[in-house]
Amino acid sequence: MKIAADCRGGEAGLATSATTPGMDKVQAPASRLELPQTLLAGGYHLRQINAMRARFDGQAERMVLSLLLWVAGRLTDPDPEVANAAAAVLASLGLETRPIPRRYSLRKIADATGFPRETLRRTARQIEAGGWIMPDTEGHLGVTRRFTDFLWADGASERLQDFRWTAARVRELTNSATAPICACVTEALAAMRACHGDELPRSIHRKVPATLTGARRATALVYMCGYNVRHLVRIAPYFNGDLLQVSLLGALARRNIAALTPGAVKPGEDLATVLKLNQPAKTLMTNPQRALNAYSLAAYLGIPYETTRRKLSQLCSHGWVARDAGRLYWVLPRTVDDFRQFYLERRADMLATAAAIDALLQSSAPAASSTERTNSGES
Repeated sequence: MKIAADCRGGEAGLATSATTPGMDKVQAPASRLELPQTLLAGGYHLRQINAMRARFDGQAERMVLSLLLWVAGRLTDPDPEVANAAAAVLASLGLETRPIPRRYSLRKIADATGFPRETLRRTARQIEAGGWIMPDTEGHLGVTRRFTDFLWADGASERLQDFRWTAARVRELTNSATAPICACVTEALAAMRACHGDELPRSIHRKVPATLTGARRATALVYMCGYNVRHLVRIAPYFNGDLLQVSLLGALARRNIAALTPGAVKPGEDLATVLKLNQPAKTLMTNPQRALNAYSLAAYLGIPYETTRRKLSQLCSHGWVARDAGRLYWVLPRTVDDFRQFYLERRADMLATAAAIDALLQSSAPAASSTERTNSGES
């Protein structure tokens, strides 16, 4: 599957300052703080992808189409906060929201996301057969109760807290003068070890402030889903839409980096220096406890060995991964440079989205309860 959009340059697919205020004011972080920020944000992305990957067969377009149809359904939500959030998310992808469309055509979704139209047509048939979407009496696609239940059970309880915690930690590292570099690096390494949200450090439950409920919870979930869609749209072209490659690269990075003990980073020390990222690749590939072979990766991610081996070969051909004489796989230092601009853009989007969610907490308007309505399975 070929994806038309090019993720390596420009701002396409990112929310604009008109939809998520403050993004245009985010400055590139100091270089010594970029790697901890990338670890924190990358950990969240990997947990989010792993939460959905198995259900959608590792294909980005399946996840994107389902999430977009769910967000589009919120345009007609009776609560204006939810509807306005949905309009902002869709506008950030270049989709018109006024007048409110009955449903977006696959052609319009293809134009907004960069996925080929034929790929989306095939994808729609596949996820409809899986019970995630269905057409109405006029043939317009929308999500089913199964998808809504999945999204609320997984996204609202676990992903939303994970997203807000990650964004808060990344925000702390935007100021090189005051950032507690050692503490954040240690926490970043701990977060990188977490494959799922419930494996995160216990501090997440103390550092995320007041709980969102009712309509505000639904609005926050719309914003977060919008961020996730933009991330998937941006990351897909690097891997030709194959999220199994993303999971494998992330799992290797976690092993290569998170195997460091918390005491490996001293106060004020640059994590890139600790990891010796400026050294030749041969220098890095010295500790077998910081690498995995194909069998271990297959078992870790729960995917067939032959599939794992084939996709690792694809990552090697990109120059992001190498296999040593002991058949262990390593993420190469050039990967940091190849994805640097990508992660700068994603962090800016993350901070802007988190600011929009945090603004919900500061609102003095009463939060009307819409839990029953949002869990009713409406599309």
